[in-house]
Amino acid sequence: MVSVDVSNMLYFSLVHCHLKYCIVSWGTATDSVLQPLEVMHNNILRTITYNNYRCHITPLYKSLNIPKFHNIYKLELAKLMHTFHHEMLPTSFKDLFQKTAEVVHCHNTRYATNQNYFIQVSTNAGKKTISLRGAML
Repeated sequence: MVSVDVSNMLYFSLVHCHLKYCIVSWGTATDSVLQPLEVMHNNILRTITYNNYRCHITPLYKSLNIPKFHNIYKLELAKLMHTFHHEMLPTSFKDLFQKTAEVVHCHNTRYATNQNYFIQVSTNAGKKTISLRGAML
């Protein structure tokens, strides 16, 4: 069995960087589209640790201290929201999210004064958008 350090180096140098690339954009795809990517991710972890292809994957994630695919997406989306909240993104992103206090009304409600973001969805496709998922996160 390969040591944890070598497995981590292999994973982060060869796999993680490719998963992180634009994950905020394509991470909103449907589960049927993302499922083959998750399977490939699991198979790569089994391969770099020399484990059987049928072994449970959760202990591997824990032992290598590697986030699962959906957690990588959530982390990158949280980073985007943080940079947006602190106005460190280019001006082309200013309409991506809207604060509740700016959109709904000017009353000082708890929801508006806590700097929450406006959430409005009317379709199932709208539930997958970056604007909604970022505001909910």
